[in-house]
Amino acid sequence: MEPYYYQQMNKQRQVVYHAILQGITALADEFQIPAIEGAELYDVFFQLRLDHPEIFWATSFKYKFFKGSPNYIFIPEYIFEKNKIREHQKALKARVDKLARPAKNFSDIEKEKYVHDFICENVRYDKLKKAYSHEIIGPLGQGVGVCEGIAKSVKILCDALNLWCIIAICGNNPEKGIKYRHTWNIIRLDGKYYHLDATFDNSLGRSGSGTPEIRYDYFNLDDKAVFRDHEPLIAPAPACTDNSR
Repeated sequence: MEPYYYQQMNKQRQVVYHAILQGITALADEFQIPAIEGAELYDVFFQLRLDHPEIFWATSFKYKFFKGSPNYIFIPEYIFEKNKIREHQKALKARVDKLARPAKNFSDIEKEKYVHDFICENVRYDKLKKAYSHEIIGPLGQGVGVCEGIAKSVKILCDALNLWCIIAICGNNPEKGIKYRHTWNIIRLDGKYYHLDATFDNSLGRSGSGTPEIRYDYFNLDDKAVFRDHEPLIAPAPACTDNSR
């Protein structure tokens, strides 16, 4: 499936996107990319990582530029040594393949429920917010994660099941006491789009004492329902207008 955020970019940004993706996938220490404004470069890198949650090892970057040059030198910052990255890649691919296998022949709504339920049953919210909890390696490798890592894990499992899914992200709101961005997913079923917040359902299911229950309070909501307690999105996303599910 063509990456969603890539499709929203102009040609210049798409060229930069491809250059970064190629360099990071090759685990290059540095590489050339076409020069664009710094804020634009941040947006391209940010949205590339929403499209590609499998890239868990490159979370930030630096760049160098030379006067008159049409290119930047892009310097990704990796959170693991390269041999460790390759070990994690192999382990996570095997993990995703194993998890996806039982649901390959499910209907789309059954696939979505399967992924949602896996998160609610097997992942705990990481209040300590370790570095890996923001990436798929937290929920899928360690069984812990924050909303970003959970949303990325939902997407990579949906991708493995050929179920259309993107990562949605909203800003913070200090006036309301909301200090951090929040991340969840948007799913497409029968040509219609729905919000899926597995993190909120996970937290609700674990809020009481005793055995956690699976909650569906944030399963396939429309825009009106989800934005009652979620801040506006900071990256483009399809409108979710159906409330029949």
